[in-house]
Amino acid sequence: MNYTIHTTFIEKTFGKNFFYDNKDCPRISKEEILRYQEWAEEKLYLTGTENGEFPTWDWLFEKFKEQIFNYGIDIFVIDAFNKLAFTGKGNRLEQINEVLTKLTMFAQMNNVVIFLVAHPTKMQKDLTGIYASPTLYDVSGSSDFRNQTHDGFSIYRYFEHKETEQEGYTVFENLKTKMKFQGEIGGKVEYDYHIPSGRYYEKGTQAPTYCLIDEIKQYNEEIKESYVIPLSTPQDAFGEPYNEDAEIPF
Repeated sequence: MNYTIHTTFIEKTFGKNFFYDNKDCPRISKEEILRYQEWAEEKLYLTGTENGEFPTWDWLFEKFKEQIFNYGIDIFVIDAFNKLAFTGKGNRLEQINEVLTKLTMFAQMNNVVIFLVAHPTKMQKDLTGIYASPTLYDVSGSSDFRNQTHDGFSIYRYFEHKETEQEGYTVFENLKTKMKFQGEIGGKVEYDYHIPSGRYYEKGTQAPTYCLIDEIKQYNEEIKESYVIPLSTPQDAFGEPYNEDAEIPF
């Protein structure tokens, strides 16, 4: 395991600080570390090159294929877009468009979800000296980050501003949604940050201190129960008893 990165992940998992006790929450115990390690070895795969090689997009796609077939992974996070080198031909805009197209096609063909983290260009300040929240067109490199993505979101931190008496908080904003049932474009949720646990939580609520492993387990059990279909009395879409001898009306 890469212990440097996992110390951050384990804080998110248990809602506790890895290094020290705090009045808001105790330090993570040895038992919790062992429990997390057992869980993470099956659920989290950190992808990196070996022998000092620089990662490329071609290399990453091959890694993704390997992880799909060997481990059954169906959710990938690329953090961040500018950490990988291009190997195709053409100028930078053409290379970005090619990679985004491949990412979209790869997700569709393999029925997986890909979260791509991309940073914006240098933002401009308004008259009050506060940076505006970026859009997908502000992502450094190409407008194809807006055109290609199926769902696009912005995570933006507003720093505390004494002159305007603005409090510090973070906004999650829906910038693009291809399917309307997935959310409302322009929808926002404001979050505060809980320093001891390293977790974000919705403004106006208490900082979450539950264990994510337990929450995920309970959620999966509820999903299984909700999809139980009684096989003893099958019915068609109109509520009528199933008749295997009935003629199909088309």
